[in-house]
Amino acid sequence: MNNYNNNHLHDEINLRELILSLWRGKIFLILSVLISISLASYYLNSAERKYTVEYKIKAVVDDQSGSAAGRLGSLASLAGVRVQAGSSNMNFNIYKELLTSNEVAEIIFNNKEIVKRVFRSEWNVLLNKYSRPSPTKFQTLISDFKKMLTGSQKLDYMPPNARRLAQFIATNITIIKNKETGFLTISSETSKPDLLLAIINEANEASDNIMRQRYINFSTEPLAFYKEKLNAARSREHRASLAALIGKEEQKLMLASKGKHFTAEPYLNPTISLEPTSPNAKLVLLLSLVLGLFIGGVIILSFYYVNNTSNSER
Repeated sequence: MNNYNNNHLHDEINLRELILSLWRGKIFLILSVLISISLASYYLNSAERKYTVEYKIKAVVDDQSGSAAGRLGSLASLAGVRVQAGSSNMNFNIYKELLTSNEVAEIIFNNKEIVKRVFRSEWNVLLNKYSRPSPTKFQTLISDFKKMLTGSQKLDYMPPNARRLAQFIATNITIIKNKETGFLTISSETSKPDLLLAIINEANEASDNIMRQRYINFSTEPLAFYKEKLNAARSREHRASLAALIGKEEQKLMLASKGKHFTAEPYLNPTISLEPTSPNAKLVLLLSLVLGLFIGGVIILSFYYVNNTSNSER
């Protein structure tokens, strides 16, 4: 019992000494906090301001989908016609993959204004062409250090092309699918919101046109198949189901030929945040305050431990 009381008293004394040591070093602690906040302030003043761009889209769905589609599917199966289920959702998923694909990037690459803005740092005015930018001393140092560690050689310069543009798009935009609605949110946090919004618009238009053209190119075969089955069908029920299928395919073909949107359409206008969303000034300053307190406290307590150790050894 006495040992427990002694240990408890010793712990209280140690804790009190630690608090007293922090209090004695309060000037150093304040100085540490001020230095940390000053560094954070310097970062906030020099950091690039980034804005958030958001573009929300949903799948284009036929008005007669749902129960009508199920009824047509069951009737078509009686006639030996296979109707693919969930084709609209599958097309929307393909559309999502197309947004960051090389195929779409090849189309966007034809827009020379966008390409120049994306690869502005590589445009050589004197040579009137793209060339590798001259590296800074720090970049050269990092490159040499990386080469020493990994043995990797510097790659030959590759002028801007569709593959590099596709990589830029995939790196700078985020695509999130809402699990409940299935809608897509395309977003980007960037210092060039107008450029990224233009790229997102171009990517959406190009993806939709690719899906549209694919359907137009391949719609002839199923229509011919349905019409062939219609001519051979004897049952009125079979003929009605086939006629409905043909009508639906022709309606979709008309949408592909003349409609503004084929696979996906925006359900909200694209937005750019009014104020920068990065860096978060409040969070940076708060973290700098905590970091300053932590570093200052660790240094003060380290001195306290060293002094105590040296005194006990004496």
